[in-house]
Order: sequence, then structure tokens, then C-alpha cells
Amino acid sequence: MEDSLQILTNASGRQMSLGDADAIKLVTVLDDPPLALATAGAYLSQVPTSLSDYLRHYEASWLKLQKTAPELTEYEDRMLYSTWQISYDHVQRQNKASAKLLQLWAYLDSQDVWLELLQHTEQDDPEWIREITEDELSFNAVVRVLCDHGLVEVDQSPVEQVESRGYSMHGCVHAWTMHVLNQKWDGGLARLALKFVGSHAPKRDKEKWWATQRRLLQHANRCSSMILKGSVAKEGMEGKIHMLGYLYADQDKLEEAEKMYERALVGYEKASGPDHTSTLNTMNNLGLLYADQGKLDGAEKMYKRALVGYEEGMGTRPYINTHHGQQLRPTL
Repeated sequence: MEDSLQILTNASGRQMSLGDADAIKLVTVLDDPPLALATAGAYLSQVPTSLSDYLRHYEASWLKLQKTAPELTEYEDRMLYSTWQISYDHVQRQNKASAKLLQLWAYLDSQDVWLELLQHTEQDDPEWIREITEDELSFNAVVRVLCDHGLVEVDQSPVEQVESRGYSMHGCVHAWTMHVLNQKWDGGLARLALKFVGSHAPKRDKEKWWATQRRLLQHANRCSSMILKGSVAKEGMEGKIHMLGYLYADQDKLEEAEKMYERALVGYEKASGPDHTSTLNTMNNLGLLYADQGKLDGAEKMYKRALVGYEEGMGTRPYINTHHGQQLRPTL
């Protein structure tokens, strides 16, 4: 009990003691998991509300969760999700952009989201994402709101840092953003996440490209999972999917690269035709990948298709592969 009260004291900045009936009741209700206590404390540090009022909000959130997510049968899950919902509701009132970023995070990996990853916006993207990624000051201000509520924290990964330092969230919080906060799938946010990850995949001419690729890999895994499940619309995203294949190939994850290249190829053929440069580039990269996997028949088929396409479309035979810098060959 004393340890739990100390967690609340540290997180909230308020003195909690065994003589405080409301504090004892709150600790008892939250059943002593440190994560729930820390989240409640972070909320109390931001909002001038009494412990009794927080308990009232918690009970209301619990009842709402029973109706909206009846599949949550574990008591601890309901308890944690209720505390996060209270914090999210306050974040939404305080800074709508912070709340939207938390929703977007569900379609990325839980770990290491950084500014430059999201700086691939276009004019038709939502205004909130364009505003928060305008510069580091704007981005950090929005994320700080989430940090203050105990929902995310500065990433402490021991990987080599390229670009700015990122932010991470606990896996349990991420599960809540996926299954409760985004209970209704948002196809627009899913496509936005895929666009950011695919656009940020570096080629080998970028400084420290290998470090950026390693940093990006976990987000690529999240996006490829959505693609393979058919839960993100792929039309118009062929280039981003192709770049996921490129990233996987460079990271020697050949099976994952194959799946992305194959889906990009289907999309390019449908959208641009079999003789478009993008289609032929993907055929060539897929052929090289098949060769690396020992799938020689498949590799030869891709090489021949790409070669014929270039000869018919450009009237020239040689073609230099954009991925490995090797010359396309019709036979192995």
C-alpha cells in the first residue's frame, strides 16, 4: 500500500498518505498495478481535480468500456484502459492535435516515432498533421502533452541516432490505441502511416542509410501487416509498398521483401500498365530477389518480362537495376 501511495505521490506531485481516505480508495480501486497508478498520477498532475472526482470519472469510464468493448474480460485490462481513457479525454480537450497523433500512432509501431518520419505531408493531408510536423518545436509541443499524461515517453533505445530523438509508448498503451481508441478502423490514418513509412525508407545514397533502415524496420513491419491483412487501401500506394520491399531486401529479410514487391507489382500493372517504368523496375528487383532466394525459374521469368517491356517501351536492350546496380539479364 505504501509503495502504491508513493507511486501516486511521485507521478502526481501531490502528497499521498495512509491517512488520506480518497488516496487509499483510489489505490484499492486501481488494484496496485504500477502502470495504472502512474497514469492516474500523471493525470492528477495536469488537472486540478480532487481524488474523489477522479474516482467518479474512472467509474464512468469503466461502465462505458463495458458497453463499447465487452470482449475485454480481464479485470486488469479494463482497469488500465479506463485510466487511459480518462487521460485521453483530457488530452482531447487540451490539444486536439495531440489526440489525433495518438490515434495515428495505432497504425505505427509503439516504439520510436520521430519528427522526420512524419515529415512527408502533402497539401491534401489533414491540416493537423501538416501543422505539427512543420518544425521540431511544434512536434515536441504536441508530444509533450501526451508525455505529461503518462501516455508516451522519450525513446531510450540504444540504437545509433540518426535524425531527431523519438518517442515511444508502452505496449499495453499501444494495444489500447489499436483496439479501443481506434475500435472503428480509420482507413485514412492507415494510409497516412503507410505513406510516411514508405516515403522515409532511404536508398543507399543517403548518409547512414543503414541506421535509418534499422530504425524504420519496426514501423515497416506494422505497415506490411496491414497490407497483408488487406486492411489498408493499396490504390495509389504502390510506390510506398515497393519501398517497403526495398527496405526489407536491404535488411536481408527476403521473404518479407518478396511479399511487398509482389503486391507492388500487381498494383503497378493495374494502375500504370505492364510496360510502365515503375512496373519494370519492380519486375527487375523481384527477379533479383528471386535469384537471391534460389528461385531461378521465377527470376528468369521476371528478367524476361522486364527486358521485353523495356525493349518495346524504350527501344533499348540494356537496363540497369535500380536496387543493386546490376545489369538486367534475360537468362541466368
